[in-house]
Parts: sequence; structure tokens; C-alpha cells
Amino acid sequence: MLPMILSWACTVHKMQGCTVDYAVVYLGKAHFQDGQAYVALSRVRSLEGVRVLELDCSKLTGRKPCNEDAIREMDRMRNYQPPNDP
Repeated sequence: MLPMILSWACTVHKMQGCTVDYAVVYLGKAHFQDGQAYVALSRVRSLEGVRVLELDCSKLTGRKPCNEDAIREMDRMRNYQPPNDP
């Protein structure tokens, strides 16, 4: 008998909103959408539970790191000054 370990595969889109203990994440050249690496890596409870296959750093550190609208909104919230109540 061969020892078997139950496992399964899911797309990053399907894992949104889920949390897992262990994940093997492919971050190679086929990685295709902004934010996909963040979603994949943030689904795992701890750093010890993550294994990264084929890391393509240009996909993580490109000229456009994330959505420009999100960056503007974050800047707006950081600079928000509540109105003074008399």
C-alpha cells in the first residue's frame, strides 16, 4: 500500500474569502492578473504553510504594483482631516 495524503487544487479566484492552513502557490509567468499574488498568498494562515513554485519577481515588482484607483483612495484616506466641530 502506498501512503496517500488527501489534497485538492483551486484557482486563486475560487479561493477568495477562504482561509487554509497550507498552500502551494504558483507565481510564475502564467500569473496573469493584478492582485492575484496577494490573494493567493493571503489565504494561508501562516508563512510556514506557504510553498511558492516558480517565482517570477517581475510580476510582483512591475511598474504598476496595483490598481491606480486604489492607490489614490489610500492616499485620500491617509490625508483625510475630519471636520472641526464648533
